[in-house]
Amino acid sequence: MKVINVTVLALVLFGFFTNSSAFCGVFQHGNQRAKEIKERLITLRNWQLMEELNLKGNRAQRVFDILKRFDDERETLIMKRRRLLRKLKDALETGSMSDAQLKRLMTEITETNVALARIPQRELRRLEQVFTPRELARYLLFSQRFARQARRLLARPRPGNRRLNEGP
Repeated sequence: MKVINVTVLALVLFGFFTNSSAFCGVFQHGNQRAKEIKERLITLRNWQLMEELNLKGNRAQRVFDILKRFDDERETLIMKRRRLLRKLKDALETGSMSDAQLKRLMTEITETNVALARIPQRELRRLEQVFTPRELARYLLFSQRFARQARRLLARPRPGNRRLNEGP
């Protein structure tokens, strides 16, 4: 059953991301296309999680509400980190910041990274309200596997996308 589920997920994700207009749209149409892809990945994750842990009804909704909270927090922190890193890069290129300002900026980047790193621990703590320890262990393995599969599919060169298929 798990092999079928993983295969179905892989095929669905592969089919979606091999559509060059869907993938290239992330870069051409900006945030809207990225948002659509993110929503589809979350939908697929939730569907797979329902299958993996036999989630139904209110229990499934409680899990999805918890995950959404942390998904949103993770996204906010990632965007903050990008903004801070861009600011640091610009400051180094232009020489527009003092050493003290650079130190404050680096501290903020580090604190943002720490906050990001703490999300999985906090997420598991919240999920303890819904899952048994065995289900929580299965969720942890599932989330690692799903993230790895999604990264692999997103990183795979797409037919029709010359820039990604060309070597250095």
